[in-house]
Amino acid sequence: MKEVSDVICCVVDYGSFQSLAECLAEKMKQVYYYSPFEEEYRNLQKCCIGDGMDKVERLDEFLEPSVLKEIDLFVFPDIGYGGLQKHLRSLGKAVWGAFGVSDLELYRTQFNSFVKGLGLPIVKSEKVVGLSNLVEHLKRVEDKWVKINRYRENMETWHHRDFGHSERMLESLAVMFGGAKEHVVFVVQDTIDTPIEIGYDGWSIDGEFPIKSFQGYEKKNELYLGAWLPNEKLPREILFVNNKIAPELKKAGYRCNLATELRVKDKTPFFIDPTFRMAGQTQEHLQESCVNLAEVVWNGANGILVVPQFSHKVAAEATLHYQGHEVNEWKVVKVPKEVRRWCKLFHYCVLDELFHFPPYRNDEVGVVLGLGNTKEEAVVELKKHFKMLKGEPLTIAEDKFEDLFKEIQKAEAQGMKFC
Repeated sequence: MKEVSDVICCVVDYGSFQSLAECLAEKMKQVYYYSPFEEEYRNLQKCCIGDGMDKVERLDEFLEPSVLKEIDLFVFPDIGYGGLQKHLRSLGKAVWGAFGVSDLELYRTQFNSFVKGLGLPIVKSEKVVGLSNLVEHLKRVEDKWVKINRYRENMETWHHRDFGHSERMLESLAVMFGGAKEHVVFVVQDTIDTPIEIGYDGWSIDGEFPIKSFQGYEKKNELYLGAWLPNEKLPREILFVNNKIAPELKKAGYRCNLATELRVKDKTPFFIDPTFRMAGQTQEHLQESCVNLAEVVWNGANGILVVPQFSHKVAAEATLHYQGHEVNEWKVVKVPKEVRRWCKLFHYCVLDELFHFPPYRNDEVGVVLGLGNTKEEAVVELKKHFKMLKGEPLTIAEDKFEDLFKEIQKAEAQGMKFC
């Protein structure tokens, strides 16, 4: 097997993990980047994603025979491409990917069956086919979470308080889905009343987990605080779920990052959301906190589980929001070189040393990181790095870290060690 410094790699990604390609390029011989853009009529806004990245070459045809021949390693950090990953492995290529397991994130009904089949505690939920049936169902219930199969671009999970609060949402979904609205599959899930939500943030190679991993706490789409622990000292709730899913990951040939989202009530862990891929807004820090990440990926793609080397005990992340965001407008940010490594950006191209973000559905342009040996130290570092972006139209929810501190304190009171 080649040394990592001799590896030619291709990262296949939708734009969320461009920074991973740049991270791997620091140690590998050559890194290519591909982001899907194929449509009958080409769109510049899709074709430019990845242009101008440091030490990374964007490709339009990553499966062209002459290019395919030279690539040693394919990295699929995001969902999808399961069939292609299996095909590439059959050709003898090293592949870092979920091999189809990431579909569980898209198909909520499959995920519920998966959890039930493993004998894990399951949140009470109901499958509802068609928007008309969903309307009738929601008239009869309150305080539920509504999820969707497959079409996440059209609808993210939302909270149903009561029918009066949900009626406008249901009307907008009717317009969005049009004549296909009665074919959409929804899952209506009970609320788990608990302040404690923890999760695993690491990777698995054929069902095996590294001997030390990060685990952490998240304020959805805003903040993350994580700390690494030896495997045997991870919260028992995390280990319980990891041990249950391990045989299925082995069966699938899974070799990729993964994250679990668990709600713990009365010491019972409910596996509520699967992220069988690299987790955005919680795992970007691994590109800085795990100093041998390139070796982890290269060896892992070849079925070898290596020991991660972490530079700090605690990592903090905060989502960068673009002020004055308009859905149909480009966003532009200048990131000083001295803070560049602490900012992991999404869906961009680089032109004249400026980061340009094509129109996107939300105002998120990336995350800013901080590392330390205590949670307080990591947050201080993050805030220092954010101050270096002064003058740019960016905001973070820095005042909300106190909420995560309280959540960690409550969890530790129940025996869930943080750091």
